[in-house]
Amino acid sequence: MRLQFLLLQTLALVLCYIQLVIAVDSSHQRVEQLDKVPDGWSRGDRPLASKLIKFRLAINQHNAGEFEQKVIELSTPGHASYGQHMKRDEVKEFLSASPAISDRIIAWLRSENVPASSIMLDVHWISFTVPISQAQQMLKTEFFYFHRQDPDERSTAIRTLGYSVPKALHPHIQLIQPTTRFGNLLPQRSFIFKPTTVTSEQLAAGCDITITPDCLRDLYGIDNTNTRPEWRNRLGISGFLEQYARHADFDEFLRHYAQSHTDANFSVVSINGGQNDQHSLSDSVEANLDVQYSIPLADEVLATFYSTGGRGPVVPEITHPDPAESSNEPYLEQLHYLLNLPDEELPAVLSNSYGENEQSLPPSYLNATCSLFAQLGARGVSILFGSGDAGPGTSCVRNDGTNETRFLPGYPASCPFVTAVGGTYGLNPEKAVSFSGGGFSEVFPRPQYQDQAVKGYLRHLGSRWNGLYNATGRAYPDLSAQAANFIVRDHGEWISVGGTSASTPVVAGIISRLNSARIAQGKPRMGFLNPWLYSQGQKGLTDIVLGSSTGCQRNPGDARVRNASWDATEGWDPVTGLGTPLFRTLVKLALSDDHE
Repeated sequence: MRLQFLLLQTLALVLCYIQLVIAVDSSHQRVEQLDKVPDGWSRGDRPLASKLIKFRLAINQHNAGEFEQKVIELSTPGHASYGQHMKRDEVKEFLSASPAISDRIIAWLRSENVPASSIMLDVHWISFTVPISQAQQMLKTEFFYFHRQDPDERSTAIRTLGYSVPKALHPHIQLIQPTTRFGNLLPQRSFIFKPTTVTSEQLAAGCDITITPDCLRDLYGIDNTNTRPEWRNRLGISGFLEQYARHADFDEFLRHYAQSHTDANFSVVSINGGQNDQHSLSDSVEANLDVQYSIPLADEVLATFYSTGGRGPVVPEITHPDPAESSNEPYLEQLHYLLNLPDEELPAVLSNSYGENEQSLPPSYLNATCSLFAQLGARGVSILFGSGDAGPGTSCVRNDGTNETRFLPGYPASCPFVTAVGGTYGLNPEKAVSFSGGGFSEVFPRPQYQDQAVKGYLRHLGSRWNGLYNATGRAYPDLSAQAANFIVRDHGEWISVGGTSASTPVVAGIISRLNSARIAQGKPRMGFLNPWLYSQGQKGLTDIVLGSSTGCQRNPGDARVRNASWDATEGWDPVTGLGTPLFRTLVKLALSDDHE
């Protein structure tokens, strides 16, 4: 009986192998293949064969390393090219794919009857739109609906577990998405400080109980400046997941907590079908938090809320398929939109309060999107992301089938070309807040600009947590700010909220002020911040040495790693980074000779 069972089992494996060989014939080669449905997702029905899906194909860059080094150089004080940000056309020329390669890929698409009107080449990316049935034939795969099972984080996406391209093109194609990119984009809002209605006593309380813009001005020494809005210093605020910044709430917030800025405003730009529903009954706490703190702290600034769709009600057509199910790629859609803006319309600062686990995304997707962030940095954009609200990680379990215990870094905070913002709480002294996300990337190596600072922390850490993190990975956060007990106006109510969603717009406002000061003296804007922060800028930060983060537990009492945490220490640490802002010192440093 046992022999019969083993024979049947072997036969089943052989049949599976034969089926795979048939599905992926000898003329094609697998680009990506997931071993199983990602944790937290379940496979559903097949989508309609006629449903349109928009793909973005990334061509492998032959000079990616050279470009990234150039970005570092023009962002490093003391280097001859510091502050000499690239123009849009310069970036495109530097990174454009070889015509011979792009022509071959486009010829393949045309041979598969992809409509010529839907094929668009942009630098080293090609976008095209086809029905599901055609995509399955081209990529030798099958698409299904996949459903996020967590009751608090429900979503649906059309995805596959693997795809192939012609062997001759395989060396030239980095990725095609949306295919294997599942992820779970979330606001960086702490579960410890869930939004709660504020009492009249809390509204009247001091800064030790509730945080307002005035509290932050006093704490970080943010002086009033006499500047005027100008195009070189635009502030961008990212909006995803149908979060809409409400003008009525914004105006009411200014009347109470920023009376000298009651004439402030923001415009809304729609990307990928993003909406501007001012009458939505859905939660808008995230979007309102972002605009209500970044804009008043930035002072006189041109502000834009980028509403990026993924689930908006867009009527599908050949060039605009339904983003609700087929093109939920928020970073790709937003980044391509921004990179194609004329130089005079590009934001100088981009505040992002969203993120997801690094391991939930394919490495090719991580590298491709991080490269796009670097391109924005090359053009003088300071990109800020919340570091997350799970300390060293939530579940702390690998999703590669091994179930290995491991601290889990977040993305995009782990990208070395963005500035990750952690969280603090309390006054005199400030302390690390327990949910502040941080750690070490499993994909991106530690950049030279932070090498010395991070090595100091690793010496302090010693052998603690050995085997649970990548000691040579990009370390984050880079700096921090207050992240708990923020007063926000949402749908006509006063709400208290916390998370690195709160600290990120605070830092965004401060960087906008630094830009104003530099521009007033004829200097270029700050641009990609990290090389400056780890050299000159850290002198303008208060080192946070008290407190620690906690993590590795989805719910209280179910800790995967006992007492999992990072400690705040002297110098850089993976809870608060280099520290919190001292605005007056930062201004002096930002205005010092660029070549010192």
